[in-house]
Amino acid sequence: MGQEHLPSVDLDFVKHAEDEYHSIYQTGKTDEVDAARFRLVWALVHSANRGHQSRGLDLCRAKLQGQQQQDKEYRYFAAVAAYNLGRYIEARRELATLLKEPPGFRQAEFLRGLVEDAIVREG
Repeated sequence: MGQEHLPSVDLDFVKHAEDEYHSIYQTGKTDEVDAARFRLVWALVHSANRGHQSRGLDLCRAKLQGQQQQDKEYRYFAAVAAYNLGRYIEARRELATLLKEPPGFRQAEFLRGLVEDAIVREG
């Protein structure tokens, strides 16, 4: 895949997303809180900090648990977090589930290529 990789964010970006979420959580409507949570999870799974990645994965799992309709974005975020944490088989499993349904999810297809490369590289 060469020089292609996933986006990454710095600690300030994550801090901003956390502050925004906590602020909106106190006073916001449900849809505003959901949007802020989405941005926070995005920031966490794309952080270089393993603690953030793990927290993002936990938030994805909590969001996906017990839902009748699986949320494809949160499943994708779970795969990103698993990949960034070096849990390539877990990331592959998430992506296989995700890519069964909506064809043409290019980000997930790209990530699947990164995961497969990492599995081959790691043996």
